[in-house]
Amino acid sequence: MNVTSLLLFESMKYSGAQTQAASINQHVAQALRVFIEDFYQRIAPAFIVILSCRRPSPMNFYRNIMQLLYESVDTMIIQLVLVEFGRPRRIEGPRTHNLLLVDSLDALLDIEIHTYTAMSDGSEYYFIFLQQRDALIPQDMQGVFAYCWRHQLINCNVMTQSSGGQVLVHTYFPYAPGRCNNSSPARINQFLGPAWQSRDYFPSKLRNLHGCQLVVLARRISPFFEVDVKHQVVWGLEGHLLKELSRRMNFSIMFDGLEEQQRNHTTWTEQKLLQQMVQGRVAHLAIGYVRKHIQYSGNLTAVFPHYSNRIIGFVLLNAHNLTSLEIWSFPFQALAWVCLVVCFLIISGLVMIYFRQTVGGFRGDRLALLLAVYAASLGLPVEPPERVSMQLLFASWLCFTLVVRAMYGALLFLILRYHLHQRLPDSLQDLVDGGYTAIMSRTTLQDLREVTGFQNILELRTIVVSSELEEEVLRQLERFSERDSAGSHPLIFGLISQDALLQLAERGHRAGAYHMVSQQVLEQQLAIYLQKHSHLAGHLDHLVMSIRAVGLLHHWAGQVASERYFRSRYLYREKRIRQSDLWAVYVLVGALYICSVFAFIWEVVSARRWPGGNVA
Repeated sequence: MNVTSLLLFESMKYSGAQTQAASINQHVAQALRVFIEDFYQRIAPAFIVILSCRRPSPMNFYRNIMQLLYESVDTMIIQLVLVEFGRPRRIEGPRTHNLLLVDSLDALLDIEIHTYTAMSDGSEYYFIFLQQRDALIPQDMQGVFAYCWRHQLINCNVMTQSSGGQVLVHTYFPYAPGRCNNSSPARINQFLGPAWQSRDYFPSKLRNLHGCQLVVLARRISPFFEVDVKHQVVWGLEGHLLKELSRRMNFSIMFDGLEEQQRNHTTWTEQKLLQQMVQGRVAHLAIGYVRKHIQYSGNLTAVFPHYSNRIIGFVLLNAHNLTSLEIWSFPFQALAWVCLVVCFLIISGLVMIYFRQTVGGFRGDRLALLLAVYAASLGLPVEPPERVSMQLLFASWLCFTLVVRAMYGALLFLILRYHLHQRLPDSLQDLVDGGYTAIMSRTTLQDLREVTGFQNILELRTIVVSSELEEEVLRQLERFSERDSAGSHPLIFGLISQDALLQLAERGHRAGAYHMVSQQVLEQQLAIYLQKHSHLAGHLDHLVMSIRAVGLLHHWAGQVASERYFRSRYLYREKRIRQSDLWAVYVLVGALYICSVFAFIWEVVSARRWPGGNVA
């Protein structure tokens, strides 16, 4: 309890009489007490009471009500704010749970409650006790709800007390069947003495929007959001999310900005999209590969992030193909080749020493001896030496080279069969040490600049594409790799969204064409943006968290692009061999059998026709 405010409130002098019976005052105070204990006391440790009156008589009434409340509500922290007409004064403090005591619509407008919460992202609760003449209550109540809806105050209730002592609570439902943007009062509760008729003091107004239209500002960014405006069909990861939200909340969608982008043959940047939302003040939400970023929090409200978009590094596998010389030398390491050359020289030296000291035997010069040893290493026939010791030497050399040739042939077949490459970079440090050039979009560059650990990447030679489309990064990477100046092994890598890379590889039928660096670069939190202090924020937060918790986002991401397809090197429609796959074998074998039968018949006929002769 704010004791200073209470003493000031108690010491005020009021002019005008308040002749309402004490029993009615007790009844009204009891209604407020039950509401406070049933609702505010359950969800918060404190609330604020704001008193604003244009006429003197209701002030005395509220003074009596407050005295009764002080006696009964003693377990909560209460902040008391008195608004005096003609003496505006701004009093800061949390305005989440509010009890407003006013005597007219004008007195409510004097409080200017929307100015305290216009820059917040949450939803507040306003329980307004309107003490007005019975004839003026409907008009003022309509004005209160119009004010609340105009400033996105969705949890706004008005309690009234009639001259007969009846205490009622009204609210408004902006999304009613057949009436959108509706601010007409609707009765929801009544105090029956010991308790309220219903304990649902603030009924949900967003569970069912009854087909009302929400304006969606969007941009096409594959694979996250794609749309056919003409047929109202959306797909992509965020397209599925928007459809699911529309189904659960039962609202229709009207897209804004897509026709302008299509007419200009362009795609808005993220900053342009959100600027349009702030300046236009028409769209309810913005979607389309929009990152949750602190720089937008001053003007817009972000929903709970629905997807963590991974940024990864990747290289072209063709840029790391082995050259012809590298293929021939790749099966053995350099040490193995050195050992083979040393063995060849040792055998050649022993042979030459032997034939120098021996008369006869192998005739020819030293070159012929070397060629004989080389021919034996390849398995070619050579003239055998006369001495048994040389025969054993050649036989051991022949067996040794036979094993080496078998190993070399098997490894060479493995290289050609599985299309092996040079050692591929496996971390960001490998890319930095290798002197690679980075290609990325402007959005990725902005995120990298905010992370101090990635300054080594920014120190590399960097190519930034002007577009925010991820496919442009892929296109530029392939274009730079095909330049003659890039050499046989161009040191270029791209930074791109993993989902975009998977989807682009599948769409272009490029399975096995890229290598993803296993170390993740960073994660971008994608979110839906709303107008600042939007009434949709709390409900959309709850829905997005529930959709993400059950794994629907990952399921949709798997539908958009398959990592299994991306990593496959050979595109078989099915791994099992069917009969239709063997028809060529059957035809070939059948033709050979027919030829052999004809040859056999020809031999039999020839043998009988020319017995003992020479068939030619």
